[in-house]
Amino acid sequence: MTRDEWQRVASPWRVLEAAATDETARDVAVIRIIDSCLELQLVRRHDSVGYQPFSVTGNVPMPGSGRNIDQTMLAADRYRPESEWHSACAWLLDKLPRRQAAAMMMQAARVRPDKLGSSLWSVTASQMVARQASLLRDLGMAEHVSTPFASVEDLQKAAQRARKRLREWLADETYKQHVDEVSG
Repeated sequence: MTRDEWQRVASPWRVLEAAATDETARDVAVIRIIDSCLELQLVRRHDSVGYQPFSVTGNVPMPGSGRNIDQTMLAADRYRPESEWHSACAWLLDKLPRRQAAAMMMQAARVRPDKLGSSLWSVTASQMVARQASLLRDLGMAEHVSTPFASVEDLQKAAQRARKRLREWLADETYKQHVDEVSG
């Protein structure tokens, strides 16, 4: 299959399974893992899962509340945004060396200035290095980098090592036992 065909495969697990033997599937799996980790860092950690505008006590009258508290809380728990895929991606991200993981995530979050208007992530590579403290803080990964990246090349090399390690894990298949434990 081509890269575009692998990217259109709906199930990330199918791509992950094929990554052990197919180089193209491996590249797409790494991209999906990074995108999912980025979603976890920038979106999911800010979600207020299960929050509802009423009391969980149920019988206490609250403004704007209803009697559907039990069903709503059960649904919020059952349909929480953390899926098995997100759990597996978070586990993989945690297994990477912290500095490398932070560099990889910063590069993934970066939006080239010519592609989008203004954004915290709309930076050149040199601006990313100059603003790394605030960018890492926004990613929730400030504690991952004790020594700042000295240059663009330093940041790029660290990110490349992280992606290379992910590719090696996917080709090796030894990660599968651990991912299976995490996901179910």
